[in-house]
Amino acid sequence: MSSHNDSSRPAESLTVTVRVREDGICVVTVAGAVDLLTGPRLQAAVREALLGSSAVSVVDLTDVSFFGSHGVQVLAEAVRVAHRLREPLRLVVDGNRPVIRPIQLTGLDRMLALYHSLDDAIAGTGRIPPGSA
Repeated sequence: MSSHNDSSRPAESLTVTVRVREDGICVVTVAGAVDLLTGPRLQAAVREALLGSSAVSVVDLTDVSFFGSHGVQVLAEAVRVAHRLREPLRLVVDGNRPVIRPIQLTGLDRMLALYHSLDDAIAGTGRIPPGSA
């Protein structure tokens, strides 16, 4: 008999850092697991970036180890907010399959600007075409 218990993963397994660069670009750096317990922290940081930034908002997800449905919901809402504000939202995913796969499965890769590196996202160059990550 096997039991599925997420209690082995601590509730505080997500680190989120928000910083505004000198050029006005807001970078949200995320590391760890995005799930039911940690999704609200990611949501608050992304909203802060979108609502407080006068330039571009970049969310760096390269160090995310798990990206559940709550993370997808956060990104879907972020897309709506960014569109309404007409603010660019760029995501750094690199080759991170735990992040890219849910984004592709939900079709969010067609609505999000995905990049391989933070430098590319900041410059707005080298965008990953939908379906190719």
